[in-house]
Amino acid sequence: MLRNHHPHEVLTHVEQNTNWSAKTFTLALKVERIIFEAATSRESYLDENTLHARVTQVSRRLIDLRKRKNMVKFGIRLPRHFMLAKRQRH
Repeated sequence: MLRNHHPHEVLTHVEQNTNWSAKTFTLALKVERIIFEAATSRESYLDENTLHARVTQVSRRLIDLRKRKNMVKFGIRLPRHFMLAKRQRH
């Protein structure tokens, strides 16, 4: 998956994203560790049929976490109805 990843051209023109390859590799290592630690067994960890779904799920969680950290950093609050809906999904 990592080998096939290429960022959008717009993103590579931003100075902070010139090192996108190293950042993507670091993110891949984090995702791998989380998937490994969450696996209930060696077989479930090695199951290639569910790999894409597991990677997607972990990646979305990491993105949500980053968004929440940024919101706290900049003092942004989500509307109350959004927070309640999000809690009910989990």
